Amino acid sequence: MRDWKPLKKHPGVFSYSTMKGTRYGARRRYKPLMGGPLRQWSKSGFLNWRDADMALKRFEVKLTDGTIAAADQKHIKLNQYFDHMAARKSKLGIWKVSTSKNCRNYYNHYFRNTFGDDLIQDVSRIKYQQFIDSLVEQNFAKTTIRTINSIMQQIMNDAESNDVINKNKLRHIEIAGGKEPKDQSLDRQDYQKFIAYAKTHETQYMFALIYFLSLGERRQELMGLRRSSFTFKHDDINNRQVCAVKFDMGRTPDELDGGTLKNKSSYRTIWVTGDFVNMIKYVITYSDNILANLNQPIDKDHFVWLNSQTGKPLHPTYPNRVMRRVSKGCGVAVHPHQLRHYFATKAKSDGLPDMDVMHWLGHANIQMTNSYTRETPEGALNVFKGISKDI
Repeated sequence: MRDWKPLKKHPGVFSYSTMKGTRYGARRRYKPLMGGPLRQWSKSGFLNWRDADMALKRFEVKLTDGTIAAADQKHIKLNQYFDHMAARKSKLGIWKVSTSKNCRNYYNHYFRNTFGDDLIQDVSRIKYQQFIDSLVEQNFAKTTIRTINSIMQQIMNDAESNDVINKNKLRHIEIAGGKEPKDQSLDRQDYQKFIAYAKTHETQYMFALIYFLSLGERRQELMGLRRSSFTFKHDDINNRQVCAVKFDMGRTPDELDGGTLKNKSSYRTIWVTGDFVNMIKYVITYSDNILANLNQPIDKDHFVWLNSQTGKPLHPTYPNRVMRRVSKGCGVAVHPHQLRHYFATKAKSDGLPDMDVMHWLGHANIQMTNSYTRETPEGALNVFKGISKDI
């Protein structure tokens, strides 16, 4: 580039020498829509500084009114937009650590090389439908195909909301086929066989770990329970002791020290009585003793599921390990989330109030209704009363 010399008192305007005499040009750095390195606009060849200055002012008007941003949008690739969106959602806490990891993994595996270099506004519905159909032909699970598609829909909906594209052309894409998910049902006989074997072949502490999942909580919620998660009270009307179990923290492989729960309605308190109260007291005492035997401080907020050798919290996937051991021994294959299905199925078949069960399980809605209501101790104890005979 020629040796441009800035004009005093005219920022952004420069002069330079040519064979035909002095000429003028203008330059302006600006931040692109998707972030990244600053870009530079420039224009040269003007016979006087006033024309160069006028060109610069016209550019700045376009920069202010969004014309330049709109032009930049035509050059945004899918990879570029996803990376920008993912970084923003992670930074603002819209995506949890585990959500961010899963979304990035799915995107990198299925989209980065297939659609990533396409301009986001040019992603073809026909080409994308062929991609989805190819997953069906490869006998992908239907739930996996839906998850893959949901990533692309998030990108397109976000781009539409931010006026990067005029319309999400991939909305309502057809998913015709796919391998059906494994049956999550568990009948009462198999459940009782599984629980009976666990009770006789596992320690009381490990049995409690499994048995707790019969209350229908998610694994991450179970492993996030601390000593302070339990509050004991006396029910004067029925002359019994009850215990409030508060779910307000989740532990996952990506958040070993604890993090947020799945959604707002996952934060809840359930109430139990009878044998479960005694089991909770045992678990608290046992975990306290683990720490005491290792000469470690007993904090009122320590996790209750601990490694007896180290005093550290058991890994969030530890229930799977115990349940695989029990499954192998009794011949009935059961995994943690299956017990949540069992609870929901039994609660429904026993005719328990839908709203109470919804709050107990921490679901956001019953078809997205009554999402602003909250659970009550009475409602939770009614659920427990209805389900306790089966667990």
